[in-house]
Amino acid sequence: MNRRRSRLTAVGSLAALILLGPPSHADSQGRNPFVARADTGEIVHVLPTPASIHSPRDTGPTMAPLSDQPTVYSPSYGTGVLLNHGGPVMTNAGFWALYWNSSVANSTQTSINQSTGAKYASLREQMDAFLVAFGNDAPYSQTPTDDFSIVQQYGGPITSTVHYWGYQVASERTKSSISDGNIRNFVAAQLGSGTVSVSTNIIYGVYLPAGMKVTMSGGASCSTFCGYHGHFNYGGLDIRYAVFPYLDCSACKLSTLSVADMMTIVASHEIREAVTDPQLNAWYDSAGYEADDKCAWHNLYRMAEGGFAVQPEYSNGGGKYPGPGCVVP
Repeated sequence: MNRRRSRLTAVGSLAALILLGPPSHADSQGRNPFVARADTGEIVHVLPTPASIHSPRDTGPTMAPLSDQPTVYSPSYGTGVLLNHGGPVMTNAGFWALYWNSSVANSTQTSINQSTGAKYASLREQMDAFLVAFGNDAPYSQTPTDDFSIVQQYGGPITSTVHYWGYQVASERTKSSISDGNIRNFVAAQLGSGTVSVSTNIIYGVYLPAGMKVTMSGGASCSTFCGYHGHFNYGGLDIRYAVFPYLDCSACKLSTLSVADMMTIVASHEIREAVTDPQLNAWYDSAGYEADDKCAWHNLYRMAEGGFAVQPEYSNGGGKYPGPGCVVP
């Protein structure tokens, strides 16, 4: 299979650094714009908007050039390689998609289905296809299906696949804003409904409708961040979740990409990090940057399988894994 990835189109330039007001917590996490505090005080890891962070090594959101071979790029953020801080990883991860209501599930701001040549009928349909393709990797072997499995080098043993459990469309009212605490309540309600499997091996992805922002201490979605992941206690189980605001906002939108493209980019970031650092105490570098933080918004590419837009994953290198650096397979 040809490895060549479609070139994405760069837009804009990075503006001045805007910190999210990260809390004073573990020194190893430092003051880093990928870390924020939720309304209830818990630490979460956010993906800042392209304009709210600045890398001295890059001038703006960049797109990987076409290549027939895996390429390793210098990381844009953080210091050194990822370090194991002793926390757990998700060794056999799965994913449940939880849509706030039908308006987000049925959104038509999608991109082209590479198999049919027609647009995906809905955001839910495109995310279904992406989640199957992204989590369908074989063990890392430098084949075109290595978009996820590079994470296998971090503890484990981490499996090379992410099982897609399916989706649930709720019927919640669209609000102008919501706190992270209320998003956790929403996830808990879905878990208590009896129709969503409850497991510490599942990432529960929450998809919010257009115009509904998530507020944090020091920032809000579509203003200072485009998504995040965290964890909380539910009946004695440590539940891992990720939040995906609707990215039709200028701060989280690259002009030539659809809303669904932006959301697959953010999903690639959050899924890998939820696997390698689910409790925010496992794999990150000496400055507190997680694997995908180090490669955020730079050298984006389209997957060989399905053509979905994603970001590179950071690799420590060594043995069969390329690196150290951000790997575009």
